[in-house]
Amino acid sequence: MKSCDEMVNSLLKRKAVYEAEQARKKKNTMRTLTAFCSFCLVAVLGIAVNKSGLLDLPPSAVQDNNPLTTLVSAEAKGNDDKTTESSEKTERTTELKYETTYYAEVETQATSKSYDTNGNRINLQPITGGLPANKMNICLSIDDYVPMSREEMIEYYGIDYIPDVPDDIKPWKDEDSSGIYRRNGGTGEVYWDKDILNFSNDDFTREVNLEIAKGHLPFCDYLHFKGTEKMSVINGTEVYIGLTDSGYYYTEFMYKDAGIRIVANGVSEDEFVSIITSIIE
Repeated sequence: MKSCDEMVNSLLKRKAVYEAEQARKKKNTMRTLTAFCSFCLVAVLGIAVNKSGLLDLPPSAVQDNNPLTTLVSAEAKGNDDKTTESSEKTERTTELKYETTYYAEVETQATSKSYDTNGNRINLQPITGGLPANKMNICLSIDDYVPMSREEMIEYYGIDYIPDVPDDIKPWKDEDSSGIYRRNGGTGEVYWDKDILNFSNDDFTREVNLEIAKGHLPFCDYLHFKGTEKMSVINGTEVYIGLTDSGYYYTEFMYKDAGIRIVANGVSEDEFVSIITSIIE
């Protein structure tokens, strides 16, 4: 009769043999599956090539589609073909550059709208187009940030830029302060001073967004005017005003050395003009 230790050792040996046998079976199964998958992949590729008609092409056609053959042929044709190839590359490069620097622009066609109201001249321009592909690279260091109250920002810009909006449109919370960025840890020259104000009603169907910068229009990466459109005149200040096909009103103007841009949605034309008028005294 086996002792307890002998029985344990016997069980352990049988367990080790069983695990080794299972590992061998698993390894053989994986080899079989790998071979089968490889066969299926080759078969699918063969069917795809056959249906594409590539095998039916004459040798000359296959040769023409070979990048290496095309390159050698281009070199053998001489300088004329090289000049043509260079011109084609230049055209492709120019087209790519145009797409990269594309901006939505303002059309000044017969669909524009002009009228006088309360001593102001309004020229409403239709805006068409989309967002640009290029982006701006601006690095702002938190160490350069100088927080300022709303009153200090008004004094910095030299104008009260808080617009009068319809009663149901309220300013967003936590927008009672802002700040600017100065180099050298907030003690040097100002290199970023754009402030943004947002207003909306409760369900955000009526919105007003205002951006302001000192000495120039605020930098942006979306709609812009070309500078050749008819300008509106509000309280003696020239203003660009546009309307997108989706119903967004858009304006930008310089006023007392401050650049202002306003975008509004869900407001009427009269409301938008009133918003602009509330800033320009």
